[in-house]
Amino acid sequence: MSLIQVNKPKYTIYKLIPNKSIRNQGTYKIARAINSVHKSPLEIFKLDGRKLVINMPHKVGYFMRMMKSSVEFYLIIPKGFESYFKDKLSDVWTNITMEEVDEVPRDDGLFYQLVYLKEDGLSIAVDRRSNDLLNSTLSVVESLEEGDVAGVFYNFIPTSQYGWKYKHKSTIDKARKRKPIERDKTGLIFLLKMVLSLIDSLMINLSEAIGGKRLDNGESVLTSLFERDAVTLSDETIKKGNLQVINTQILVYGKSSNQQRQRNIAKSMVQSFDSVIGDNELVGNRIKIKFNPMSYSVGKDKIKVSDLEAQNFIALAGRDLLEQYKFVEHVETHETEVPEDLRHGVMCIGVNKYRGREQVAYLSNDEQFRNLLTLLIGPTRAGKSNLIANLVIDAIEAGECAIIFDFIENCELSDEIARLFPNDKVLEIRCDDFNNLQGLGYNEVGVSNDKFKQYENAKRQTSNMLTLVNSIHADDSRLSPKMERYLESASLVVFISGGSIRDVFGVLQNHKTRKHFLDRVPKNQYENMSEYMESLMELDDYDKDGVLVGTKLNLVIRIIDRMNILKRNTYVEMMLKRDTKNNINLVKEMQKNQLITIKMPQNMFTTDGEKDIFTTYWITKIWLALQIRADMIRDRKDRVKVNLIIDELYQVENTEKFLTSKLSQIAKFIMKPIVSCHYINQLRFMREELRSANTSYMLISGCDKKNFDELKNELYPFTEDDLRDLPRYHSLNYIKCKDGYARFITKLPGDVKKRRKAVL
Repeated sequence: MSLIQVNKPKYTIYKLIPNKSIRNQGTYKIARAINSVHKSPLEIFKLDGRKLVINMPHKVGYFMRMMKSSVEFYLIIPKGFESYFKDKLSDVWTNITMEEVDEVPRDDGLFYQLVYLKEDGLSIAVDRRSNDLLNSTLSVVESLEEGDVAGVFYNFIPTSQYGWKYKHKSTIDKARKRKPIERDKTGLIFLLKMVLSLIDSLMINLSEAIGGKRLDNGESVLTSLFERDAVTLSDETIKKGNLQVINTQILVYGKSSNQQRQRNIAKSMVQSFDSVIGDNELVGNRIKIKFNPMSYSVGKDKIKVSDLEAQNFIALAGRDLLEQYKFVEHVETHETEVPEDLRHGVMCIGVNKYRGREQVAYLSNDEQFRNLLTLLIGPTRAGKSNLIANLVIDAIEAGECAIIFDFIENCELSDEIARLFPNDKVLEIRCDDFNNLQGLGYNEVGVSNDKFKQYENAKRQTSNMLTLVNSIHADDSRLSPKMERYLESASLVVFISGGSIRDVFGVLQNHKTRKHFLDRVPKNQYENMSEYMESLMELDDYDKDGVLVGTKLNLVIRIIDRMNILKRNTYVEMMLKRDTKNNINLVKEMQKNQLITIKMPQNMFTTDGEKDIFTTYWITKIWLALQIRADMIRDRKDRVKVNLIIDELYQVENTEKFLTSKLSQIAKFIMKPIVSCHYINQLRFMREELRSANTSYMLISGCDKKNFDELKNELYPFTEDDLRDLPRYHSLNYIKCKDGYARFITKLPGDVKKRRKAVL
């Protein structure tokens, strides 16, 4: 049984990846943190029974490795101190990314060890605002060729502060007395200065012996003869005695297949330290060494540097250097963490990277927030369609329903997404299929024998009818209140009697049709309908003998104009002629776990106005279906969540207006709108309502800065540069969550084609 146990330190290696918010003014705190892990003799040597346990001391290494097309930073820390150093680094370098790696690259080549020219008590230049040493070191990269490597390794060995103040004071005294303070006590220069110092002392003693006087200012004889200027030491040197010091070894090297270039690289690395010459300076001594960054010692010499001096060495590239040396591996954008409640859910919006760790992010699945609007903002070919497809897949896999409201070009979006699902999971509504056209009407209300329900259903259809007619622009003016009253009356009379939209226009134009539907109004509805029936009778035109001969068309002329515009579109005209009995019932279909595609190809319409009318009809139909479903299924938990996807909503003005008017209510009906656009300000009517509707925003890479300006205050601490520097297929997100809003960046979900097999 061995009586001695030696425990060697183990280390964790982190690759440090800078970002543009990096500042190096506080890296002296890292040096202090390194020194705080110093082991006292009692910690190194311990008795365990009869066994002597030796816990070998540890060190911290900081390594910068440079090649022609990349610069890497590594930190080596003792195991067990990971959390401590992470906290310190995060405090100094905001949002620093630390990726744990298995090993540090090891290079051969030409090595120099840097040591002080003078004693440790004198300081090199210290300026917290300056990155001179890092700038100078990085400039060496410009001379590198393919295959060349340059590096600088700082080996920090925690040390006791015992005796440091005395040693520092001794150096200061010697400096002020002009005594030799070279670090190398064997060199020719040091010996010459020692001889001069002895001669100086001898002359002073001789002067006093023959009655002379010491100079009043205390200077030596030689100084008075040869040096008139007084010794001036920098504040950094004076303060060094009261600062923490840490034993440090500095290695620089160059590696190249060309021996001359290898020497030049190594010498350039040494010369880069001229940028911090102060009362002291660092000089290079060539050494032969097998470089092992994990070794406790990496050379024969150690120097004592203060924590402020170490700040020169412990530095990362910030904004200016990252823009100058674009090949330096770095995080392009500001990083923030995804809140806990957005790390789980149904609709995945991508993967967030925070300090080297990946976190999957979701839209909120909170009962209060999951149905709120999500706005996708991005230019053409930015990845919006792929994101929408992924969200639809997530919804269907979670047992939800998705409706794609597609009126863009040839409905490629809905076609591509529909192909991802088996046929029994897709309900296709082709609005351009003449053989299967739906009748124009609101069949979802159904038929009820209940007096109140029957009246309520008629009112609901009438409300949507008014919206549809008002979306038709015969001229710049709206219908007058009087005309809206006639339209409302005609609609109620027709709908309560089981008629269609076509019949509404017939009642307004033809006195015989009007009488037919007035006679069909159920008698038990007279109490509710009497005022509307009387209003409708005002349209009757009588001759001088009191005989009903026609309709006062001048009272409803603008309604008729709108009807004629409605009929200009061939598809709408055909739908007006169709019965609604065979229409798809959206209430029933919404309760199914499926994808519903409402396809309205661009070639259906000759004008944007026609398209707007058609989309307004369908959005009112969907809204009515939600209301009917809510009446039928009172418990919200039993209603299937419906996701309504509308790409480029801004193209259809009245549809946008209608949806905007319902934003505050639609979530209660268990429907989530997902809307996309190129610019937020394209949404002329919805734009102001978005904030009050607790909208979540996803700004996809390539977005114009105007989109950022729209949300500038909300997106802080992200900046316009973060949006500009977003990699392709990434998004800057402002997402509703349990604690308000979360701001983070995600890489968008992958290509849906890779998910197709899993879905099928």
